[in-house]
Amino acid sequence: MRAATTPEVALWRDTTLRRNDKTSWQARQATGLWLADSHPVVRADALQIVAELVANVIQHVPGGPQRNWVALRLGFGDEFIRLEVTDPGTHDTEPRFAALQVESEEESGRGLGIVAALSIRYGTAVGANGHRVVWADLAHTHDGAPGTSSL
Repeated sequence: MRAATTPEVALWRDTTLRRNDKTSWQARQATGLWLADSHPVVRADALQIVAELVANVIQHVPGGPQRNWVALRLGFGDEFIRLEVTDPGTHDTEPRFAALQVESEEESGRGLGIVAALSIRYGTAVGANGHRVVWADLAHTHDGAPGTSSL
């Protein structure tokens, strides 16, 4: 899903992390702090989404000089929270977001299925600088069912 037209987001929090064996943990810690006052289910879903998206960067995006970073942003819209993970990009000119079903037997791709299941919207885009952004929106108020919203 592409970021064609999405609702407005404000009140951004952000950080840039160095890619290493602690990056996923650091991203979850930052997200948890930013969402400390949120509904526990929303917070748990956000932590899972961030873990999946950062793991994809570590696994699939080449590192190297000027490429050993992951940027994390969290913003608030009307009744939703936007999570964005930005990476240095790959050699692919088109962004890919192939979410598999969570129950899939495939060795790769289930994480994006989890992101799709927990979010109300998700997508990816490549900026002019080649950096890839993968984003997911979560309902800010949670009625107990993943991926549901009053939007």
